[in-house]
Amino acid sequence: MLRPAGGIEMSRPRALVIGGSLSGLLTANLLRAIGWHVDIFERARGSLAGRGAGLGAQSDLFMVLRQIGIHVDRTMWTEVRSHVCLARSGEPVCQVPVREVTTAWDRLYGALREKFSNGPYQGGMALIRCEQKERSVVALFENGARIEADLLIGADGIRSAVRRQCLPEIEPRYAGYVAWRGIVEENRISPRWRASALQDMAFCLPDGELAFSIPIADRDVVGGRRCMFVWFRPADFDSTLRGWCTDATGYCHGDSIPPPLIRKEVIAELKLTARTLLAPQLAELVASAEQPILSAIFDLETTRMTFGRVVLVGDAAFVARPHVGTSVTKAAQDAWALTDELAKGDMSGALAAYERRRQQAGRELVARGRRLGKHLEPAGAGTRPPIETLLREYGPGGIGAWPSTV
Repeated sequence: MLRPAGGIEMSRPRALVIGGSLSGLLTANLLRAIGWHVDIFERARGSLAGRGAGLGAQSDLFMVLRQIGIHVDRTMWTEVRSHVCLARSGEPVCQVPVREVTTAWDRLYGALREKFSNGPYQGGMALIRCEQKERSVVALFENGARIEADLLIGADGIRSAVRRQCLPEIEPRYAGYVAWRGIVEENRISPRWRASALQDMAFCLPDGELAFSIPIADRDVVGGRRCMFVWFRPADFDSTLRGWCTDATGYCHGDSIPPPLIRKEVIAELKLTARTLLAPQLAELVASAEQPILSAIFDLETTRMTFGRVVLVGDAAFVARPHVGTSVTKAAQDAWALTDELAKGDMSGALAAYERRRQQAGRELVARGRRLGKHLEPAGAGTRPPIETLLREYGPGGIGAWPSTV
């Protein structure tokens, strides 16, 4: 039961986590592991299980999952053995061996949500603002609820309501291109490409664009595999992007659109263009995806991560472009650093130490994403690095990426 504003339970510190996706669940589960009472408030109603796609992963992510008490086994991740660049004909033109792994958003979400299943998780709770007192913070929600706690954590993503109140001048920056994504089940991949599609990350580089496929873990513990394609394409914000984000009724959803509302003619054009520009292996994945997802590419960096008894984690603080392949690992590292400091007992000292530990890491990740994506920007023509360099640097790069199975 939610405790109204007016009195803090002194024997056990309490945190309000704003945002119930991966970052919020990682933070909430870790805080509970060190003895905190934690409430999660998510703006959306219902389960988030149908969202997200494939994710790059590093060893820190699996370490945090184990600390939470989640069993990490071979079904949670998929090995990538090499990065391969394909010509338009489908023939390989460059291949770089790697040792890295991927996981899947829905696989992580299911495990984290199950671990928090006996914790207070409230959907349909949109934050209006928070008010700080000398020794507490109060969250005010659209439905009139006022909830008081020792700490409020903004884990509400790139459009964070918490960050918007604390740093109204900080806004996400559109990169000038979008990502089309889709997932194809193993049994729907052509036998001609299946072995490679489920082991390699295959790239194709049309002028000013970049597409790749990558194997990802199944959504549950059965242990099957899937393949995801990602296709970065230039898109003028006011015309192309808003056109793609306009549904069949003529309503424009802004810079994003729920996948089921993407117009059939937009998807048909995407699949036709794939056959023209991409290697046949990738074009076939685009054609086979039942429900492509459109995501405009933004990045974001904050100047601060703590504000009295309010703190930002994950994408609420720093958003790197997806070329780095480590956003969920960064969220896990943020959550781990925050709880590690809070476990020492001194609130103000813990939050200051957390900001020192994580702010520079966030800046460096954003800078790396911008460097890897520069050639996709409208003004980036001619800046693409040599193919072998791009293949070596793309994604987590295998550094610290291999999960221990012990």
